[in-house]
Amino acid sequence: MPMRPALILPCLLLVATALGRGWLEATMPRHMLIELPLLFAIGWLTARSSRSDETHLRWNANSLPALFAAMLITAFWMLPVALDLAVLDARVGMGKALSMLVAGALTGAVWRSAGLVMQAFFIFNWTWMTLTAGLLYQDAPQQLCSVYLSDQQPAAGRGMVILSLAVLGTWMAHAVYVLCLQEEKLQQRNA
Repeated sequence: MPMRPALILPCLLLVATALGRGWLEATMPRHMLIELPLLFAIGWLTARSSRSDETHLRWNANSLPALFAAMLITAFWMLPVALDLAVLDARVGMGKALSMLVAGALTGAVWRSAGLVMQAFFIFNWTWMTLTAGLLYQDAPQQLCSVYLSDQQPAAGRGMVILSLAVLGTWMAHAVYVLCLQEEKLQQRNA
């Protein structure tokens, strides 16, 4: 059976990520701000590209279990010890890649059906968690990750703050757009 064209991009990105793993994990900012979000995005794209119907996720009431699992996975990989282990042990590194792909796939599969309220709950929680971690990485008086140089830690922290605010801003712009469309449809119905 031939591969669907929509799945070609996620597959190419996954191959590029695997081939570039050494470069991506050579510095803390690249590991946290490029590799981890890229793996999540590949999972998201894969889920969004598949033509599967969301009804097979009956266990996933209101998208809560899938989004909660994704939140736990992304939170775990913000821990310095988790980053260290992923670099030092290939099995943990593979687990990191697979879990981030799963987190992205779960989120991508349920995002639309979650609705704005559930999306807001998880976006706001992920944002404050990532923002807080970024501030802690910047202000920690000691080196948190043993496999990275201490001067890389503040740069990774600044990047986490910027990433969290960018994700929040992007989602908020999307939410305003969706609400405006809903308002427009409501006005057309009432006219």
